[in-house]
Amino acid sequence: MKILLIGACNIDIIGTSNQNLILNESNIGEVKISLGGVAKNIATNLYNLGADVSFLTLIGADYFSDLQKQELKEIGLDFSKSFFKNTLSSTYLAVHDQNGDLNVAVNDMRAFEDIQKEEFNSLDEYIETFDVLAFDTNLNENTLSYLIEKYKNKTIYVDGVSQTKVVRIQKVLEHIDLLKINKYELFALLNVDKCDIIVGVKQLNKLGLKNCLVSSSKDPITYNIDRSIYQSITHKTKSIKSTMGAGDALFSGTIFYLNNGKNMHEAVNFGKIVASKTLEVFEACNKDIKALIDL
Repeated sequence: MKILLIGACNIDIIGTSNQNLILNESNIGEVKISLGGVAKNIATNLYNLGADVSFLTLIGADYFSDLQKQELKEIGLDFSKSFFKNTLSSTYLAVHDQNGDLNVAVNDMRAFEDIQKEEFNSLDEYIETFDVLAFDTNLNENTLSYLIEKYKNKTIYVDGVSQTKVVRIQKVLEHIDLLKINKYELFALLNVDKCDIIVGVKQLNKLGLKNCLVSSSKDPITYNIDRSIYQSITHKTKSIKSTMGAGDALFSGTIFYLNNGKNMHEAVNFGKIVASKTLEVFEACNKDIKALIDL
């Protein structure tokens, strides 16, 4: 099945402290610049797993743009139908603690969020060639809702991205075949401070969402099949280098297996394996997941 990822491609600037973070202080550590973004990470993982996947994003015209184009070409992803504009690249700036866990981050994706629904009209014939559309929620609400509504006849997968952005899909939940979120995005989507995750998934189902996959750090992963709710423990990783990209990897593995005719239980289990491999590297994607294809 042909898959099109529609979402942001960011320049990730990640600082990792060598020891416990000290607030209001300059912490000694490592700073790395790489290519990231939820949709880009998922597209990369799917490509490395052998899926027939393409990527539709925004490429700007600044210092980082050449890096974006170069790395996407090196990966092998087809991004030829993307928007190429005279604008700044989307940027993600994060600080991780000594364990590789996110402490705080700032994302600047104004250029990507400015893309209007009318700009996709010329791409309709191209988009129609795909069986599956997967979105992150970095597009503005109007454009994102329009695309999900317009192509509701296709299989639609969505990653919630963040508490702030996941609410952009509230009006189109019924057209989403699988939504991947974390527990905080679940709370935001339901507009509650906190709730039991199982109860929250049931509530989303009542609101029209077909299937939901909820990650919760080291806690069990929660998902549904029709009205039945299941929880599955995460895979243990011997040495965690960074948690960056682990959620994207979970979703990637799940999508890959679903697209290959596996059931939801099998898909989630494979997603956990892909996520576990991703935890073993500092980067958001681990090329070694290619070895998992035959599992």
